[in-house]
Amino acid sequence: MVLGIDASNIGGGGGVTHLKEILLAISKSKERFGIEQIIVFSSTKTLNQITNIDNDFIQKVTFPQFNGSLFKRVVFQMFKYDLEIYKRCDLLFSIAGDYFGTFKPVVGMSRNMLLYERDIWREIKQPKEIIRFWLNFKKQKCCFKNAAGIIFISEYAKDYANKVLEISTKKQTNIPHGISSMFNGEVQNQKELSSYSVEKPFNFLYVSTVHVYKNQWHVVRAVSNLRKKGFPITLTLVGGVIFTPAGELLNRTIRELDPSGDFIFYKGHIPYKEISSEYKKASGIIFASNCENMPNILMESMASGVPIICSNKQPMPEFLKQNGYYFDPKDVESIEKSIKDFLSSPKKRELMAKNNIKEINNYSWDKTAKHTFSFLSEIYLNYKK
Repeated sequence: MVLGIDASNIGGGGGVTHLKEILLAISKSKERFGIEQIIVFSSTKTLNQITNIDNDFIQKVTFPQFNGSLFKRVVFQMFKYDLEIYKRCDLLFSIAGDYFGTFKPVVGMSRNMLLYERDIWREIKQPKEIIRFWLNFKKQKCCFKNAAGIIFISEYAKDYANKVLEISTKKQTNIPHGISSMFNGEVQNQKELSSYSVEKPFNFLYVSTVHVYKNQWHVVRAVSNLRKKGFPITLTLVGGVIFTPAGELLNRTIRELDPSGDFIFYKGHIPYKEISSEYKKASGIIFASNCENMPNILMESMASGVPIICSNKQPMPEFLKQNGYYFDPKDVESIEKSIKDFLSSPKKRELMAKNNIKEINNYSWDKTAKHTFSFLSEIYLNYKK
């Protein structure tokens, strides 16, 4: 079998990380699952990030339209892309779950819950952004309708999609992402709150891009309220702005509550490889998103050994389980209460952090790659029958 991977609409973030890691894993593996060759279709920018692979086994292919405007890419996908796939491939894996051509068999993948959770659309309020989500939802609906198989990365996403789309007859599987070993840390002894002071505060870290569903401003307000009540805590925020109105709201909130920069430290975007060092400097981690498919940042936080306070919105509890303190990410008082409970229970948060280290051992890119390529091979063999 020659496997094609459609990564034409993946430009960065978790999508590229996932693609790089599974290709690296199968490149190093002796088990190839009946795959004679893999052909990856994407932009030059994305393909250049795929390194340290067996180049005889994994071929990288781009087209001028994949490196141009969105309009040119879509026109190419509509009228010429299928011809290129038919010439080269036996099975196509749409890693973004948005392939809308005629080639079969196809396996689609669910990565983005923003396509489904319409409450977020109402918060966004920008027609252009909402139309983009709507069009991507339509593409995914088409992809899944024509797919011979579908890969999900959380049970939550699988259940949600099956309620919205008529895909119950499709062969489906849940294959969570792996976690890079660079995030592995050790659990530090957790101290009583009295061990901290304004000069040596308890530093919370929140790593995430800035969008309406990430709720950084609610976390800032909760930390500010607790500071006023005498809690010696600070908050470091890491992550670039991906939705301008949300970035403006965050900056306004910081200027309002901490104009001198005494306890809120917003670092913006930092390179992926440098994030692990931020975890090592943190006393505790806060994750306040209310829309995720599989929360990679939460998983990295679990691997770090730093105790966690987390949004109670699924799928976060699916992965963190009972090993974190939960809150309503839209409710400042709920966040405050969770932080206070967390700070008052050093033994409990230490035990939770130790449990997270054990839990994260269940997630590896080798396992993700094995299950992914095994499923793709199974779909192909069943399709040939």
